[in-house]
Amino acid sequence: MAGLGLASFAIPESGSAAPSRGSAPAQEHASGLQAEYDEIIGLEAGLVQRLEQLTADRERMTDEVTKLEKDLAAKKAELQDSQDRLQQAEDVEVLQAALLREAEQEVAVSQERLRKQVVASYVSGGDNMSGIGEILQADSPAEADRAMAYSRAVVGDTDQLVADLETAEAKRNEASDAASTAKEEATGVRNSVMVATAFISQARDDKSKLLFEVGLTEVAEGEQLREVQGRKALVEGRINSMQSTSDGVSMLLAVRQRDQPDFVPGDLEVTNPLPGYRIGSQFGMRHHPILNISRLHAGGDMGAPSGTPIYAAADGVVVLANARGGYGNCTLIDHGNSLATLYGHQSSIAVQAGQTVERGQLIGYVGSTGMSTGPHLHLETRVKGMPINPMGVVDFEAHVDYGNGN
Repeated sequence: MAGLGLASFAIPESGSAAPSRGSAPAQEHASGLQAEYDEIIGLEAGLVQRLEQLTADRERMTDEVTKLEKDLAAKKAELQDSQDRLQQAEDVEVLQAALLREAEQEVAVSQERLRKQVVASYVSGGDNMSGIGEILQADSPAEADRAMAYSRAVVGDTDQLVADLETAEAKRNEASDAASTAKEEATGVRNSVMVATAFISQARDDKSKLLFEVGLTEVAEGEQLREVQGRKALVEGRINSMQSTSDGVSMLLAVRQRDQPDFVPGDLEVTNPLPGYRIGSQFGMRHHPILNISRLHAGGDMGAPSGTPIYAAADGVVVLANARGGYGNCTLIDHGNSLATLYGHQSSIAVQAGQTVERGQLIGYVGSTGMSTGPHLHLETRVKGMPINPMGVVDFEAHVDYGNGN
């Protein structure tokens, strides 16, 4: 984030921390804004996760409903086929009923013919006696032959009647069994398919209802996500407005230093403003922990306990010494030769604007005011208002008699 640093703690080399000083109102405002942003980010992440799950559920359930529709269509086709088969079985049953009636008529006819034959045989003396008598009483061989032929015909007719009766009864029983079996099988298949069709249809309806409810929830969650993202945009705008203070510093220094000679490394003695500590988070592009984007980190962060003394890095004049947006409590010193240093996130400031300071003089204390995630010093070095890497300007190894102006 341009012009602002968030804590990246360094390990102290020596020294102990001074007592913590009170935070300025700017810190309370920035902390509240950061907390609000963190809350919104959490809400957004939760809604995005739920929407992703709802979308996955909707897609899965859509596939399931599609499969159930195909299964239902297949079962309906199977049901129609089973109904056709049942209709065919019922038609066969009607036909078999007609055949049964014919068979029963044949049985009745055969039974009647057999009864008459038995009665005739009984009346004539039983079995074939009438035929024998006729043969014995014949007047000529021709009459005897006719009598014997008649006798054989009577016996043969009786045997045929018995055979016809048995055949008719067998046909009747076969027709009845076939019709009954065909209809029973067709009815069983039809009923089974009807149950399966009803089950699949109910499952399809239930799944479709759930799919509809998921769709409604997805729409509601989407509306809520858009609302949260709208809030996020507003907070980001407020955060970015705080960052614009960096551009204000650039413009202020550019006007103030436009007639100063160009900065040449080595012309000014610039030393460590936080003895015993080094830069942990370097100058350059980096991932912003609050906005979750990559932005220019216009200085170097030196992690130290809150209340640790901060000293002027070089001789100069204090240009700013107050709360300044995302910097929190901030001190800006013009060192001449187009060079300036900025000290952000202080817990409290020990100098005033317009005051002349010497290198090694106490100017404030480490804190976490402004847009900060923890106690640290955000150190910037600027040439004609433009930020440059402090590592190429500050001599962190130089000896300094710290404490001037204490």
